[in-house]
Amino acid sequence: MKKTCSVFVVLLLLALSLCTPALAFTEYGVIYDETEELGSATLTMQGEQTLPELSEELGIDLRVDVLTQISYDSIADTAAGIYDAYGYGYGDDREGATLTILMEPQDTGTYAMPADGWCVYANLSEERGSSQALADAIHNAVEPSMAQRAWNGEEITMSAVALTQAVDAMAQAAEDYILTNCPPDASGPDIPETPETPEASQPDSVSMQYVFDISDLLTFEEWEELETRAADISSRQHCGVYFALVDDYTDYGDGGVYEVTYQLYHGSELGFGTDRDGIIVLLSMEERDYGMFVYGGYAEYAFDEFGQEELKERFLGDFGDNDWYGGISHYLDACDEFLTKAEEGKPVRSSPWPKAAIAVGISCLIAGGICVLLLRSMKSVHQKKEADAYLTEGGLHLTQQYDRYSHTTETRTKIEKSSASGTRSESGGGGSGRSGKF
Repeated sequence: MKKTCSVFVVLLLLALSLCTPALAFTEYGVIYDETEELGSATLTMQGEQTLPELSEELGIDLRVDVLTQISYDSIADTAAGIYDAYGYGYGDDREGATLTILMEPQDTGTYAMPADGWCVYANLSEERGSSQALADAIHNAVEPSMAQRAWNGEEITMSAVALTQAVDAMAQAAEDYILTNCPPDASGPDIPETPETPEASQPDSVSMQYVFDISDLLTFEEWEELETRAADISSRQHCGVYFALVDDYTDYGDGGVYEVTYQLYHGSELGFGTDRDGIIVLLSMEERDYGMFVYGGYAEYAFDEFGQEELKERFLGDFGDNDWYGGISHYLDACDEFLTKAEEGKPVRSSPWPKAAIAVGISCLIAGGICVLLLRSMKSVHQKKEADAYLTEGGLHLTQQYDRYSHTTETRTKIEKSSASGTRSESGGGGSGRSGKF
C-alpha cells in the first residue's frame, strides 16, 4: 500500500534525523557539494532518491551543484557551461534544470555565498515549452531559501538547512510546472511505460512532508488531501505548518511531549526560510497527549501565547471525539487564517476592550451606589431668618458615648480547583508552545 510505504520512509527519516548528521560527504547522487560541509541525511536522500525519481517521472534532469570557484565570467555562464560540458539533461533533447550555487572560501575557514551567487538554469525542447518559464518558476520557489543571512559564512549549519529547503522547493516547483504545462508523453521512448497496476508500483502523487500519520489513523485519500493543503499553506504563507500522529511520543525523544515535539522539529530540519519559521502539533495516542511547538520570529508573531490558546480551541475538541481528519482540517484552516492576519499586520491578539468595559461598569456601579447612599442619608432643611431658630429649647447638651468591642465576624469561601484540561504554556527549544491532554 502506498501509504504504508510512505510511513516506513518517514519513520526511517525521523530516526536518521535525530542522529548527528555526518558531514563531509562528497557525493549525494545528483547533488554535488565542493565544500564538503553541507552534508546531512536529508540531503543524501534528496540526491539519491527524491531528485532521481522525480527526474524519471517528469522526463527532465534535476541537479544541484555547489561550487567553491568558477572559471566563467558569471554564475549564469557557469551553470550553462557545466550543463553542456558534463552532458546534463534527460533524453535526446537533454531536458533538465539545475540549481548552481557559488560558495567562496573565507579567511575564517568557512564558506560564504557572494551577492548574486546562485542561479537556475533550464533547458526544454520547443515541443514541451519555454525553458525560461521553467527556470523562472524554479527560481521564484527557491529564492526564499537563498536569503543572504543563511549563506554569509557565519553558521554553516544554517546554510546546510537552507540547501535542503532549496532542493525541496526546486523539486516541487519543477513538478508543478511540468505536470501543469507540459506533462511527459507516456508513449515516448525515454519515458517508462505506465505500469498495468499503478497502485502497486507508481510513486505517490505527493510525499509525506507536512502531515505525518505514523499511527495510520487516516485513509490514504484523507492524508493525501491534508498533505497537499498543508504544503500549499506553508508555501503561500512562508511558514511551515506540520502535524504528526504517533502511537507513543516517548519512542521519538526524551522528556515530556512538548520536549519531544521540538526535538522532532529540529531533528527533521522543519521550518521555512532562514529562521525556519513553523508550527507543529504532535498527537500521541498512548496516553492521549498533545504538544504544540512554534519556532521562528514570524511564526511566534502569528501565534503568540494568546494565539496558541485560541488555535488550540479550534481543533482540540475534534480529537477528543476521535475525529482525526476533522481536527487536522480545522487546524490547517485556523493556521491559514492566523498567518493571513499576521501578514496583514493584524495578528490574533486578546482585546483590552472587554476588560476595560467591565472595569468602567464596576466603577460606575460603585460610584452610583455611594451617591444613592449619601442622598438617602440627607434631610430636607429650610433656611431660617433668625439665628435663634437654630437653637433647641433646652440649650446645648453633650452626652458621653462609648464604642465597646464585642466580636469579629470572619467569612471564608472555599476555592475549588479547576477541572479544565491540563493544558499549560511551555517554552524551550528556541520557541514556545503548550502541551496537555485531548
